[in-house]
Amino acid sequence: MKKDISPELIRKYLNGQCTPQEAAAVEEWYNSFEDEPGDDAMLSSEQRDKLKAILMEKISANIKALGQPDIAIQNKIFPFRRIIYYLSGIAAILLIVFLFTISGQKAAHQNGVAVITEQLSVTNLTKSIKKQILPDGSTVWLSPQTNIKYPGKFAGVLREVSMSGEAFFEVRKDHAHPFIIYSGGLVTRVWGTSFRIRAYKNIATEVSVVTGKVSVRIPKQNGADVMLFPDQKVTYLKAGDVLKTDKKEKDASMKIWQKARLSFDNVPLAEVMKVLNKKFGVSIGTADEGLGHFVLNADFTDQNLPAILEMMEKSLEVTYEVDDKGITLKRKNQ
Repeated sequence: MKKDISPELIRKYLNGQCTPQEAAAVEEWYNSFEDEPGDDAMLSSEQRDKLKAILMEKISANIKALGQPDIAIQNKIFPFRRIIYYLSGIAAILLIVFLFTISGQKAAHQNGVAVITEQLSVTNLTKSIKKQILPDGSTVWLSPQTNIKYPGKFAGVLREVSMSGEAFFEVRKDHAHPFIIYSGGLVTRVWGTSFRIRAYKNIATEVSVVTGKVSVRIPKQNGADVMLFPDQKVTYLKAGDVLKTDKKEKDASMKIWQKARLSFDNVPLAEVMKVLNKKFGVSIGTADEGLGHFVLNADFTDQNLPAILEMMEKSLEVTYEVDDKGITLKRKNQ
């Protein structure tokens, strides 16, 4: 049976005014939703979001106290209130693949009013490409060791994010709220399109477009923005502080982001890999020859390669790793 809790105590918790005993009572009350969901209806959506953020911060601190590396939200989708239970033991920590932390606050101005929003930081610590959904419904695919920072809610006129590493964006159209990305010394402005950004610390930053259009500029210069259309790329040469535009040759590495129409009806995985290799210009293999006999029945209409691999992970109980040589499929928990 859940304990009753007052809205006033919730407000004290959100404002950091609770005693240790009161804070423990709030956390126990929130954890009890696992058995009897729905009692958080007394909270506004903003209060629920803030409460989740505070509790996640506490979870992150507890993990670090165990001496574990930075880790966070689980690959599988669970209600937030269940996360606390899954973090009770070190064995459960091994299931977690994303770093998800509260990294400060940011003020967005809207109608002359400063709105404070929590800033989230997500890092892909796995060896595969992971999907992250942003507050506006946009999708970003994070390559290994890639980080993205964004607000828990896009509150101002602009939808602003920053990133390092390599990520592919599928931005939801919203002409009233331009999407802005800060990466590797460049500012990329998007209206609704799909494109890749490579922004590693000691390598030239690249922006490559698949669909739609984006504009790119060097913020410390007053020059005009460079407009990019499908199959075009711009490279920022940091040494000379210049943008080099490539509007002629297609980048073969972008082929994995092209949407395909593929379906398989009880086809052995060995044959599926051959089709994917040819379609996307990649090299997919297995760490276990036995995987080639797995049978796949799936419709991959209008999906890119990382989305197809994600679906295969769920349907075949496999996982995969990417490196400079290609993609390797493995049995889960191997």
